[in-house]
Amino acid sequence: MKITLYKTARILLLLIAVQLPMSCSKSWLKPDPLSFYEPTITFTSREGLEAAITSCNRNLSHVWTGEAAPIVTDLIFSDVAVIGTTDKSGPAQDLNALITPTSNNNDLNTNKIDFFWFEGYKGVKYANTIISNVDKVPGLDPTLRDQILGMAYFHRAFRYLWLVFDFGDVPLLTKEITSPKFNFRSTKREVILQQIVKDMEFAVEHVPATGDFGMVTKGACQQLLIKCYLAVGEFDKAIAVANSLITSSGYSLMEAPFGTFVNPMPAVHNITRNVIWDLHRGPNKSIATNKETIYNIIDREDFANSRQDLIVMRNVLPFISGTGNQLINTPSGKSGTSTSYTQTHDKIDLRKTYGRGVGILRPTWYSTNSIWDDTDDLRHSSTTGNWMRMEDMVYNNPSLLTSGDPYYGKPLEKYNSAGKLLVTDTIRCWYDWPHYKVWIESPRSETVDNYSGGAADWYIYRLAETYLLRAEAYFWKGDKGAAAEDLNTIRRRAHCTKMYSAADITMGTIMDERARELFYEELRHMELSRVSYIFALTHKADEFGKTYTVADLSKSSYWYERVTKYNNFYNKGVKTVYGATFTASPYHILWPISQAEINANREGQLNQNFGYSGYEFNKPPIDNLQEAIDAQN
Repeated sequence: MKITLYKTARILLLLIAVQLPMSCSKSWLKPDPLSFYEPTITFTSREGLEAAITSCNRNLSHVWTGEAAPIVTDLIFSDVAVIGTTDKSGPAQDLNALITPTSNNNDLNTNKIDFFWFEGYKGVKYANTIISNVDKVPGLDPTLRDQILGMAYFHRAFRYLWLVFDFGDVPLLTKEITSPKFNFRSTKREVILQQIVKDMEFAVEHVPATGDFGMVTKGACQQLLIKCYLAVGEFDKAIAVANSLITSSGYSLMEAPFGTFVNPMPAVHNITRNVIWDLHRGPNKSIATNKETIYNIIDREDFANSRQDLIVMRNVLPFISGTGNQLINTPSGKSGTSTSYTQTHDKIDLRKTYGRGVGILRPTWYSTNSIWDDTDDLRHSSTTGNWMRMEDMVYNNPSLLTSGDPYYGKPLEKYNSAGKLLVTDTIRCWYDWPHYKVWIESPRSETVDNYSGGAADWYIYRLAETYLLRAEAYFWKGDKGAAAEDLNTIRRRAHCTKMYSAADITMGTIMDERARELFYEELRHMELSRVSYIFALTHKADEFGKTYTVADLSKSSYWYERVTKYNNFYNKGVKTVYGATFTASPYHILWPISQAEINANREGQLNQNFGYSGYEFNKPPIDNLQEAIDAQN
């Protein structure tokens, strides 16, 4: 697989000309599928269809881009993180109080739950417009027709996978809506999964195996089909597709350093070159040498009109330059750290070395400490520079230097000699993070984005996850030895010396490895919800000895067991400096459907999820595929 930069630039320029709307306005019920251009005009040529597919690719990238990116919301509803902005009363920390059908659930200061609903259905709408119009293009080659149709199916299925595991029973839409419609009905999750399995089987058969990076290929369709097969309990089929992807599709794990080596600030934080560091550098994610990439966001500085800043350093890193409760003090009682460009330029510049974080996404103890069971693991290696601990950072406030304070340039300390905390807000200002994963250089940093994290390609699917998905399928089949070997393949690449045996394998072992490997890549809440559903479907006991039922997942689930055990904030009495208490409940495995959407659907029935107001008005959802298709007429 290779990328043709000229072709990519041409496609992106075409995208700019006919770009789909990007906003998250509450418009999924509206019939006009592509807003400011007419399908009857746009879909008269191959170029129009390709531009629409490219727009679907770009819209998908919004999950991972921007301040408080939607993936942040997904991660805080899991075992790996919570919202760290402790100086506000609005963020989603007290989930019991703040997550309701009438909350502001689409804002960087609260959460992006509604983004997944609106953007999910926008993606479905755009895909359906392509699907409904592809046969109206005169003279379209039948092979190309099936390729484009398969790519549209991919985008529809990708959105539906998060819709059904974030929101449960939702409307199934399989064709373009051309007139006002206010009678949508909720459809059972199982029915929607049945449809997207069928769609992805077609896509795998017809989408080409090679293509520019950033475009949907057969490999991306195979990865999504594996997840669909797992969701419906077709474990043998999941293994078969994973086998094909791993052994005969041209992909392979990257096991040695490759591509461009970047060592941002060696005088302050030196990087010893290693494969994990190189694997996650933006310039290396979409090059022919990288055989691990399956499906990427393409986000380049060179494409000034289409680039999107990931802002991942601002989202993930701790807030080290605050005031008041956010100060990190020296043992001598002075303000210890600064990310001011004017003050620290040409001195110890922590902002340029690590990025300027504000602690939006606060990882849990589980994700920064508990899961790291091997001191040789490159993904948690501070000696190579991959992993960052607060104690590896140094005091750099210029006032310390000018006053002759001996702590200037010395490692940070959390406590003084008397055992007193030197930082009040340890939630927002003191935690470890994966430097290798989130560092993004930007030539605009010193003038525009202040080292928040600029434009860079980003992984959506790569082969490491394929091994983890196959390990999961083996687990469901009871072949724990094969599951262990797949986990060990990933661990060997990370230079781990501790390997797993069949006796070690539980679903928890697999989810731990996913947490190590896929931080800020996977939609963790969605994946845990998906696995919870499979536990209920199979009646298999989890590592906690519990079994579950589909009907009662909002009361008892694998997701909630993991959140309870491994998230050290929720329901532990932890309070922010603002006074908010971190809480979560079993019903948060599914998110609330906006009351505004329910009200707008005045002639139909959108069911609300258990635990939220309006649930008492639910009606039985559509429970078969034919009725769901007929209901769209």
